[in-house]
Amino acid sequence: MRWYISDMAKERKTPQEKKSLEYTRDHFTFAEHSSFPKMWKRKKTHANREYRRKSGELLVQAKPGMGADDVALIADDLTAALFQKSVVRKPLRKTGTVTVGEKVERKLMKREQSVGRRARSHEPYDLAADSAIRTLTSIKGENLVDVVRRACVLCGGGNPEEWVRLQQSSDPLDQALHFLQQLSYGSAYEIDAVRRNEELRASLAAWVTKANRILARDRRAIEKKNDQKKMTGKKLNALRRAPHPTG
Repeated sequence: MRWYISDMAKERKTPQEKKSLEYTRDHFTFAEHSSFPKMWKRKKTHANREYRRKSGELLVQAKPGMGADDVALIADDLTAALFQKSVVRKPLRKTGTVTVGEKVERKLMKREQSVGRRARSHEPYDLAADSAIRTLTSIKGENLVDVVRRACVLCGGGNPEEWVRLQQSSDPLDQALHFLQQLSYGSAYEIDAVRRNEELRASLAAWVTKANRILARDRRAIEKKNDQKKMTGKKLNALRRAPHPTG
């Protein structure tokens, strides 16, 4: 068995030291830099080629078959120090990669930033739902009747220009009507905002019940008026058909 002094003198590293080396020495490439392995190989090849070319230019004087006298003449010029100074290997820098330690740090920071992200994305819709339902439930009397009628027209088709106006308006009532219109068209953001708050869901259900009673009363009034028109028309037709007395 052959033993090597260098192997025997090599110190063993603890797991902690190995992990520390891994964090500082090993590198990681993210998906947006997937071409790094190919480009890094080309960069190293180019640097080595350039180093060999410069070395060859410096050593071109020492041609094969040169005599001892000629070698003695150039020996002073080709010292090791001069060679190292004249031929410098181009340093390579990795771009698009990070160390494993930097990767872990980025992952931890991203995890901290992602905490509560979904709740923050829901917040605008939750606030809009709360404001809209509170505005609707605060309206009483004839004002409530007018608002219910406007909401019925909007949710039944309405006017696209009116939708844009309501969306851009800063008036709380207009915003509440726009919220109702979005609900009626099945917007997931508004629907989920109501589902997340049980109190708002109960308040909206109570308001919708009142609105349906108002609309039912309006329908009955319209039906009654139509029935009266029909009765009046029948009476007029009966009078027209009745024989006129002759003189």
